[in-house]
Amino acid sequence: MAVVGAWVATAIGATGAAAALVSAGVQMAISYAIQKVTQPKGPRPQDVQTEIKASNAQRLRHLGKVKVSGATMFWDWQRVGGQRTLFKLLAVGQGGITAIDQFWLNDKPVVLAADGVTVTNAPYQGGKVRLRWLKGRDDEPFGGNYPTLRAAFSEWTVDHKLGWIGTILGEFDAVKAEDIQDTYPGGDPAISAVILGDKCHNPNGLPAGWSQNCAVQARDVLTHPVYGCMTGDDLDTASWQQAIADCDDELPKKGGGTIRRYWGGGSYALNAPMKDVVQPILDACGGQLFLTAQGKLGLRVAKWRAPVHRITADKITRLSIRRGTGNMERITTLQPKYTSPELDYQTTDADTWDDPAALAAVGETAPKELDLPWVQHHGQARRLAKIKIAKLNPRWTATLRLRWWGLLLMEEEAVWLDLPHLNIVNEPFWIDSWGFDSEAEDGPVVVSLVHASQASLTWTAAEEGEPPAAPAAVGNGYTPSPLSISDVTVVTDDGPPFIRLRVTGFDALQGGAGIYRPQGSTIWTAMTEERVFNVSGAKWFRTGPLEDRRQYDLQVRTTGGLFAEKVGGMAEVTGVEVFSNTTPPSNPVLVSQSGSAGGALLVTFRPDVGLNYHRTGLYRAEPGATFAEASVVKWDYSTAAEVTVTASVPASGARFWLRSENESGVQSAGSVLVGEYV
Repeated sequence: MAVVGAWVATAIGATGAAAALVSAGVQMAISYAIQKVTQPKGPRPQDVQTEIKASNAQRLRHLGKVKVSGATMFWDWQRVGGQRTLFKLLAVGQGGITAIDQFWLNDKPVVLAADGVTVTNAPYQGGKVRLRWLKGRDDEPFGGNYPTLRAAFSEWTVDHKLGWIGTILGEFDAVKAEDIQDTYPGGDPAISAVILGDKCHNPNGLPAGWSQNCAVQARDVLTHPVYGCMTGDDLDTASWQQAIADCDDELPKKGGGTIRRYWGGGSYALNAPMKDVVQPILDACGGQLFLTAQGKLGLRVAKWRAPVHRITADKITRLSIRRGTGNMERITTLQPKYTSPELDYQTTDADTWDDPAALAAVGETAPKELDLPWVQHHGQARRLAKIKIAKLNPRWTATLRLRWWGLLLMEEEAVWLDLPHLNIVNEPFWIDSWGFDSEAEDGPVVVSLVHASQASLTWTAAEEGEPPAAPAAVGNGYTPSPLSISDVTVVTDDGPPFIRLRVTGFDALQGGAGIYRPQGSTIWTAMTEERVFNVSGAKWFRTGPLEDRRQYDLQVRTTGGLFAEKVGGMAEVTGVEVFSNTTPPSNPVLVSQSGSAGGALLVTFRPDVGLNYHRTGLYRAEPGATFAEASVVKWDYSTAAEVTVTASVPASGARFWLRSENESGVQSAGSVLVGEYV
């Protein structure tokens, strides 16, 4: 039994005073993971973007995509090959980092040459500045393993490991006295970077992987074998898998396209209480942790799900109900604050969300802030504000003492309340708290209910509002020549997948700036210039690590003079699809099958559970139809040697097939006919 579950089972089996403390005890057992605080604690986005020079700097871990700097581990000058050079080593992320998406110096993005190290932007052009980085995990476990640093300083040895810490090393060449003001006007440039943070631990025995999914991130911080406080056995696997899938839902987006329901990213200090680590992630997905009857910790994210059970008057022994919350102050307006990638990952005000009914009742009041540091999209911040204000201003709240029937509500999210004599007819209510006392004479279960608003969990693209716009760049009057993209390559054999572009048409005075985005998104990310200008007028650009099974739009523009503003000469390509795994799994092997029209189908098969296997689909079509006319009726993710699935056979009969696919959606070579039942 899970650790949390064992404690709860002991309490439920007790008598007397111990039994009366079950509700409080359950809260105590998991309070370090689920205690709600008024404002999320922990580093703000801007806090982690500043270089820290302190011997006792906090150890920070980053998840998702974030802009960060680090703590100085080494800073000194040395003469190397006749050139005096400053070496600055920053510890960026505990546990490691997955990739560098964009380097910044003094709050300005920089472009690296084909070597991936040398900065080409003015005023650092000419090889004066080099930026290196190490993942601090996997094949690069030691963040201190820089040959150039060891070669320059004999005191920096192989024993200076910085194990399991992602790092950045900046090397800044000294310049002539008359050039210092132009090159290093404020001293050595501050280093920061937009990074892909640590991989998220998967407690189900599957490989860890970088993710922006909020449920995946919450599961990681709770169960990580080094940094977490639980194990996979403590979690209710089914609810967590459902929450992960819900976070990946695609919702309509203003201007067309879709956006995932609950994605985000952020940073946390390893010495922070677990509740302060988990809460910002839960806030980013409207998440609620709960305890199951088996003593497991489950997760639900904010999404409408109809209640299963119904409370009627005969189940109630005591009732207290009121209009609203009983608070004197009504919340009329919420001001969500989120982290804006378009504004350099700074805390930004989203458009406010109003409660029209509250405004009509009490008039305008001062907006209340809703801090969402883990949210990185304006529309997501607005969605969460809509959900939050509905819970702050419910039509009713109630406290009920229930008969033994109330045990059914222990792990439920919501319940129907049907009290016609109070004009409450089959209304949905959130279960805000649940308590149990086996010796209570007037009913063993107490629940607190908050009226649920289904409308608060619906969403249209028009509700997204207008995010703050990034300041427009000012052109310098340079007239560019036209560009063309001559080659597009999706690279899948060099770490996470990325796209490489070959762009032609540059002349000797032009620079280049490339950007890319997931198709349908308005968030553009800078590309890296891989190779310098050559005689054919071509430049090569590459994206950062990309998501599997997504399409991307890419643009490259010319830049003029010493500045990086976009001045025209744009070339673009759209809808480039990324598949990180193009190897299909083998066909499933049918072992047995039975079924009849109007009855149940029982299918046993052996899946190919190798590295290229993800899931198997059971497909159904009308009798006599082909597989091309079939649709999926069930997905099975089991990796057992033999798997049994069931499905209903329509009274009119049907044909069934099996077909497997890998994580990238690449299907097995053919479909396997299960049978036809008429």
